[in-house]
Amino acid sequence: MEENILLMYTHMKNYFKIILLMAILAIFNSCTYHRSKDVKNVIYLIGDGMGFGAVTTTLLTHEQVTGFEMAPVVGLQETCSADNHVTDSPAGGTALATGTRTRNGYLGVDPEGKQLTSILKKAQKMGKKTGIVVNTTLTEATPAAFYAGVKSRNEGYKIAEQFVESGVDVAIGAGQSVFIDRPDSLDLIWELKKKNYDVYLDYKYILGTDSEKYVAILPMSQVHRRNQPQGSRSALDGSVIGKATMRAAKGECIKEDTIDISNPSEYLSIAATRAIKALEKNGRKGFFLMIESAIIDGYGHNNDSEGMKLEMYDFNNTLMLMIDYVNKNPGTLLVVTADHETGGTGIAYNQHEVGKKSKVQLNFSTKGHTGTVVPVFAYGTGAEYFSGVMKNTDIPKRIELLMKNDRHTRKNKL
Repeated sequence: MEENILLMYTHMKNYFKIILLMAILAIFNSCTYHRSKDVKNVIYLIGDGMGFGAVTTTLLTHEQVTGFEMAPVVGLQETCSADNHVTDSPAGGTALATGTRTRNGYLGVDPEGKQLTSILKKAQKMGKKTGIVVNTTLTEATPAAFYAGVKSRNEGYKIAEQFVESGVDVAIGAGQSVFIDRPDSLDLIWELKKKNYDVYLDYKYILGTDSEKYVAILPMSQVHRRNQPQGSRSALDGSVIGKATMRAAKGECIKEDTIDISNPSEYLSIAATRAIKALEKNGRKGFFLMIESAIIDGYGHNNDSEGMKLEMYDFNNTLMLMIDYVNKNPGTLLVVTADHETGGTGIAYNQHEVGKKSKVQLNFSTKGHTGTVVPVFAYGTGAEYFSGVMKNTDIPKRIELLMKNDRHTRKNKL
């Protein structure tokens, strides 16, 4: 009898040891899993006017795998504004920046004109460093939606004043006139310098800077090119990438004499890598970077087939570099989408011999925006939360919850 009791006690003791060990392992695995799901850095890459036609253009004109094909998660986004099935850029940018739909024409404010808080501002409150990189003016609708609040995109002088107060750590784009040539004679460049920004007015200065707080307000001719891509047909991770962009990806210093600044086909990709370099400095809590490729929209408005193809070539260069960064830096989320579709862009009927590709031609159904859904591509930590069909307002809300790393809230709201 005593032997049976002792044997039973021994079995129970061993059983509880196993249960305890399993519990410890479960807790360890849970902690490891959640650590892998913590989002430290966010890269928000927006193609203005980039719908399915523009993306398909990239797929059909690249012999190598594109950045879009590397996306582990793909979703759809509904792009309506508060008062129209077809959004304009101010309302579309506001939805992507703030998680609230507003009237067409309104920028950074709700339908009643009340100031909204953008995901960039929320990232700042979390202690993250923030940046904006665009191939248009820094006061254009989409970037402005992340820091400004006005009832018209035409209030450029007021938007520039709000930019000075935005608190962004790094900004690279164009649009000097609203900062310097102002009717009130205010010199906003000087105001930026008083806030301890290094201010650059020429592209060459951002190529080698070690500053971690700067604003580059460049001539428009330096942030967008209209000629053929000057990059080589070399490949980085399977995509067509120019020489300077390849060097930037390897972390090498890009010097002025290695780039044709008058023809900056690689401007956006290099500017994005430079911004990240600055944001990483003393960024213990990570960063939030918004990048906009704005000119896709213009080619859609102009029904310019060749221009669209070249612009998407540049977009893919930037996308490939951001994917490379995500793969090398766990805890980084990359979300790629558009504010709306422009041009009703499609692929034209064009026969070719079996097994041989012919020149891709686009056709367009309008010179304006359309209300069709646009794609969402997600990479890295938290990417799984961007599958399925979403509203444009869902994207910044999900990014916010992921940045908070609040697992209970995330579980119940995502």
